[in-house]
Order: sequence, then C-alpha cells, then structure tokens
Amino acid sequence: MTADEFWSSTFTAQEKLLFQRVCRSLLKKTFIVRDKDEDNRRMYFFAAKYADFFSKYFSFMGFDIVVSKDAGVVMLQNYTGAGESAKISVNKYQFKKTETIVLCCLWSLYSEKIRNGSLAKQITVTLAEINIELDKYDYKEKIDKGRWIEIFALFAKFNLIARKGEIGSNDFCVVLFPSLQFALDEKEFADFVKNMELKYKNKELQDSFENAETEIEDADETSGDEE
Repeated sequence: MTADEFWSSTFTAQEKLLFQRVCRSLLKKTFIVRDKDEDNRRMYFFAAKYADFFSKYFSFMGFDIVVSKDAGVVMLQNYTGAGESAKISVNKYQFKKTETIVLCCLWSLYSEKIRNGSLAKQITVTLAEINIELDKYDYKEKIDKGRWIEIFALFAKFNLIARKGEIGSNDFCVVLFPSLQFALDEKEFADFVKNMELKYKNKELQDSFENAETEIEDADETSGDEE
C-alpha cells in the first residue's frame, strides 16, 4: 500500500487533522510528552499507534520519530538510515553555556528524584533546589529574574519543562518532563557531569587543604604563645 492509499483508507477526516497537528508540534517542539496535558496525551497515543507511517513521512526531511513508552515521550530525531540523508544534522539547537548548565542541573534533579523512588505524576523542583544544584557545579554567575524567565521559556518551548506560578512567589515551581533525558547527547552530558564533579571534588580538596593549613598555623601560634 502506498502512502497515499494508506492516508486515504486509514485516517478519518479528524485523524488527518490530528496527524497534521502531531507533525507541526514535533517540528516546532521536538517532543510530545504524554503526561503534560490531555492534548499532548492524545497526540502521543496517535503518534505511537502510527509510528511507522510518521517515520516514513519524516524520513523525506531527514528526520525520524522515536517513541519511548517507558518515558511517555515521542521525539523527533535525525534520521539514522543509510545514505546521504543520514549524515544531515537537522534538529539540533545550540544552547548557550548558562542554558546548558541549567539544563544539566534540571536533568540531574529529575534523575535524582526518580532514583529516590518518586511516585508523583509530575516531578517538580523549586528555584532554591536549582540554585543548590548550580552551587554543586561551582557556577558563580548571577542569574537574575529576567534571565530565569528567558531560560524557562526556552525549555518550555521544547516541552522539556513547564512553569507554575511566578518567579519569586512562594508557590513557584518547575515541572520536569521525562523529555529532559533526551534533550542532551548522552556522552556530552556524561562528560559534563564528570568534569563538574571532578571540579567540585578538587574544590573540596583545596578547601580541606586550606583548612588544615590554617589549623597548623593556629597550632603553631598557640604553641608560640605557650612558650
């Protein structure tokens, strides 16, 4: 059966509209998250049901779709088939340094809550938790309210997070979506975390050395006073 025949014989008029909405959403946002809301849930199950047809459609543009049933995520990725189209790097967004570090922090917080057995349907974090995670990576640059709004808006654009409340209010939090785990290249993320952890440990060792040096100096001064 050709694509045209499949399109004509398989989909109802409403499903054809839904197909178009799924395609536009993936092209715009990269991810469809099942548990975000009812609209995304409907698009997720439709895309999952007709994943082969979507993959065929997107392959002409150098894309493929991947369905992660465990995570509840449908994502657009570079086509991995044979030929010249497989070499095209298409759906790559270049995050800035601060955005990348914050994104890594959000993913670290998400994975930590999953490891700790969180059963919440929506995993949320506060701005304070994000800042604590930034401190772990020894990130010293000041992020003001306006910059936070820009960063969260960017991540929300790609269905990585959702923002609840206004920054600075007591009820403000960030909803973390499972799509976070697919937003960064796995090797790049692992290297980043490894480098940050190494930097953090080296800082701890340096602080420990400086404290020990101070204690020795204090002890010398005390010894001198006693003489």
